[in-house]
Amino acid sequence: MLGLNPWLSDPARFAQEIARRVPERFIPRKIDPTGFDDPRKAKLIVGPRQSGKSTFVWTLLKDRSPVTVLHLNCEDSLVRNWCGSAAGMLTDLETEFRGIKTIFFEEAQHLQSAGLLVKGLVDARRAFDLLVTGSSTYHLDANVRESLAGRAERRLVLPFSLSEIAGAEKGGVPAVKIARKAATAARMLEIGGYPDVYLGADPVHELAGLLEALVIRDVSDRHRIARPDAFRTLLRLAAGQTGSLVNFAEWASHAGVSASTVANYLNILEESWDVKLLPVFAGGRRLEITSARKIYFFDIGIRNALLGRFDPLEQRGADSGPLVEGFVFTEITKSIPSSWTVHYWRSKGGAEVDFVLVSGSGIVAVEVKTGPVRGIPRSLRSFIDAYSPHTALLVSPSVTDPVSEKVAETRVVRVPISEVGAKVEELCGLPN
Repeated sequence: MLGLNPWLSDPARFAQEIARRVPERFIPRKIDPTGFDDPRKAKLIVGPRQSGKSTFVWTLLKDRSPVTVLHLNCEDSLVRNWCGSAAGMLTDLETEFRGIKTIFFEEAQHLQSAGLLVKGLVDARRAFDLLVTGSSTYHLDANVRESLAGRAERRLVLPFSLSEIAGAEKGGVPAVKIARKAATAARMLEIGGYPDVYLGADPVHELAGLLEALVIRDVSDRHRIARPDAFRTLLRLAAGQTGSLVNFAEWASHAGVSASTVANYLNILEESWDVKLLPVFAGGRRLEITSARKIYFFDIGIRNALLGRFDPLEQRGADSGPLVEGFVFTEITKSIPSSWTVHYWRSKGGAEVDFVLVSGSGIVAVEVKTGPVRGIPRSLRSFIDAYSPHTALLVSPSVTDPVSEKVAETRVVRVPISEVGAKVEELCGLPN
């Protein structure tokens, strides 16, 4: 452990490690710090691989005393062996590492029983600050939820949002800032927001490596995918049908596997924060569809890499609609508080609203259009008539200035895609 944590014997090494792990061009993350100062709870930081979870934690650690911090990379076999028992760890910590106050478990999905280990350490009441990162909800959510109920604070770290990138760009008059934000949105529509991709010199090359290493090799190997060829086919189908309803039988036919295998593979992708199977908003109306799900990627760059398309929006043709809708989904998921959920709405009569954001009685509708916005779409009016949301957003690349109007008790706001994340942050902060 001393070899893996050289600053415990040479505190000067800690600053060197921080500098090595936090990039020179650092973009601060918009992550709610509430509850992260509670020593009675573990802090779970989950999300896809290489989305910036570890960098976020190292920024939290940089001002702490080096001799009080223990870093455990759970990909290391020696670390995994030591983390097999909370009781054993506690004994060693008391005898060999008396000064430790903070323990950072990195990539804890590699531990056999991460939830039980963290539970044991929390329950021991030894005042350790436990920071835990992981890239799979299969290990750090579903298997941990019950054992860590009331014992952990959880935060999701996804690839950069547009507002995070824009917030790191200082200076400029308002008109210049607006132009920068629009340019950033155009770039993110092509390459997404993974840190190494967005900040890299060759984004397309970085995306190709990320796709192969994380989405395909890492996920398929870790879950021992029996049919890697079918897995790749499903990924391409998901990319080509972003924003569409998932038809398990149809996809099974294309991939040459059973519908249950399709469901299993998609569940793995969802657990690893690669895709989201979006549920319908079921508000109790008999004419609503209540079972089928729509599919989206958490990063639009991964989707584009699967399709082999990085051309600008204006050259996308028929793909422009799924591209813009998929991008809006990523901005929504990066902007809403954890107390809100995202759905879509569709009636048997064909009326549809792309996204419905819900928290208790609070409802925000989001309709996405690729071209000019003329009037209020009939489907959105139908939803407003049925549910009277506080606000409905009409989002389009062609909108240049936010304009609002009233429809009954609902405020309908036209929003450019570069502002959708900021607008969602604003609206979802309203009391329900």
